[in-house]
Amino acid sequence: MKTFITGETEKFFSRFDLKRFSKGTRLINPEQKLSQVYFLKKGFAREYAISPQGNELTLHIFAPGSFFPMTWTIANIDNRYFYEAVTPLEIYSAPPSKVLEFLKNRPEILFDLTRRILIGLDKLLLRTEYLAFNRAEARICSMLLYLSRHFDELPFTHSEIASFAAVSRETASRTLEKLQKRAIIWYKSRRIVIKNKEELKKLL
Repeated sequence: MKTFITGETEKFFSRFDLKRFSKGTRLINPEQKLSQVYFLKKGFAREYAISPQGNELTLHIFAPGSFFPMTWTIANIDNRYFYEAVTPLEIYSAPPSKVLEFLKNRPEILFDLTRRILIGLDKLLLRTEYLAFNRAEARICSMLLYLSRHFDELPFTHSEIASFAAVSRETASRTLEKLQKRAIIWYKSRRIVIKNKEELKKLL
């Protein structure tokens, strides 16, 4: 159910262009000159970095009701990351000047945006701890729990899970197979379903 704030935000963005993107579409590149703010009406998008060796690291997943990239919009910080459609998307795009004017005139929506940013930052810091200090299996468990906040059934391949957790595909496949044997996860129409979140948390 949409909150009043999300509904008001979508009402504002609905004055502008609505675009549709298929899964895997690159929305923003680091070197790209930005001119629009995106509001996510439907679907999920991710923000990620690529190392010099070509390894991907997912930093954040945006759910419906999110808008981005806000570090550029509010703080005028050049974007350093990639943005990509995790699922098919419907996105409104608006000029940053209009978005800033809207936020300045709606403090309750600006407060909600700040709350979202802080929650996302807390999750990012926690995941950074797991990536820095834990073995690959714990990284995958952490990523599965993170994804389960947004999806009842995870529509991702083993390669995508590996990319999200910054491990090899082979490692991801072995770990997912172990979790399946322990009845912590199972598969439904090729989608991952987490059956026992408490047992998954214990592995962390």
